[in-house]
Amino acid sequence: MNHVHRGAVNALRFGRRTLAAAVVLTLCAVVALTAATVVRGADEAAEAALASGSGLRQIDLEAPHDDPGARRLTGTALDGVRALEGVESVEPLLQASFDSGTDESLPPFLLHATTERPSLRPPLLHRSRDAVFPLRGREVVLPAVGDGQDLTGLLGRSVDVAHTRRTGENRGTAVADRITVVGLYDPAWRQDGPNAAYAAAPLVVEWAAAREGVSPERFLATRGFSGATVVVARPEAVAPVLERLHRDRFSARAVADRVRELPLLLELFRWGSWLMLGLLGAVAAAAGVGMGGTLLRERIHEVGLLRAVGHTRRQILTAFAVEAGCLGLAAGAAGALLGSALGALAVRGLRGLELFARHLPAGLVLPGPWTVAATLLLPAAAVLAGAAGPLRRAVRTDPVRALRSW
Repeated sequence: MNHVHRGAVNALRFGRRTLAAAVVLTLCAVVALTAATVVRGADEAAEAALASGSGLRQIDLEAPHDDPGARRLTGTALDGVRALEGVESVEPLLQASFDSGTDESLPPFLLHATTERPSLRPPLLHRSRDAVFPLRGREVVLPAVGDGQDLTGLLGRSVDVAHTRRTGENRGTAVADRITVVGLYDPAWRQDGPNAAYAAAPLVVEWAAAREGVSPERFLATRGFSGATVVVARPEAVAPVLERLHRDRFSARAVADRVRELPLLLELFRWGSWLMLGLLGAVAAAAGVGMGGTLLRERIHEVGLLRAVGHTRRQILTAFAVEAGCLGLAAGAAGALLGSALGALAVRGLRGLELFARHLPAGLVLPGPWTVAATLLLPAAAVLAGAAGPLRRAVRTDPVRALRSW
């Protein structure tokens, strides 16, 4: 029996002594890898969103809220943005709510009419004609399921809906309107929030102006749009156009930066993963110190016997190092397997929550190979690092002294 095999056999023989440490190491590895898998899913979703369409060439403009010096996104202001060098198009964003009105034949719903943007069109599930976009007149695209209601029966129909017209301070009246449903999109696509319905900009502006009690022209000249997407000619043009927009007092931000920035909870997953990996290394090192201490206290006679029958210090050191390393390797392997499985399930579960729906992919997500390798090998390396000092002292003990301690 060689010294490596002897170390593996001893690891199995004395496994019960290290069971508690192995369980703690496994739990740390599972938590670390699960959190890392969730963050990897968010990173994959962000890169997929940027790779599709013109995400790397987009800049988001936002209407001023807390900054009184920022410019409103009026029609005139956006015309000025369109004239900037390197700008390919400007796509305004605005939302106005509407509901099913008094038509009892319709499922009751409250949706948000949203301006259609060529660079960010929803994935259609059903359509009433081959080319749905661009939308014209009072044509709309609805979610297949909106406000908890199945809206598939409305495809191809012209239906009566209602929006609100302001009549005074905190007062309004319902105004009937007629729309034609030309498409239904996947409700899992929530780039503009849940219950968004897409329509041509003039219709959305008309409804939003009525809600404010002003004409569409007055609305565009004073209130303006709630946001806009600026599409530049090439990714390299994003930085200079963004700098010019900031100089012109627009609240602007590159879409790539916004998409790649994780929400607070997902950032906590990232930091939690690193924290648990650090804890995993610390616990594994402590377990190695404990195993080395046990060797010095309780099993020093084994060192004496092995030296007495002709084993070298290197062989003995290798045997006990393999025994200690098996603890970390077994815990790392268990943590890698369980963490990968739980991570994939966690991504799928979080994807069903509205808070994470836009930041996580719908398919299977597995942890990255480097993360798995770190989870697998870090416990073994840390255990060996912790046990290194006691092991060296044990094998350097005089064999006669070691045998007397029996």
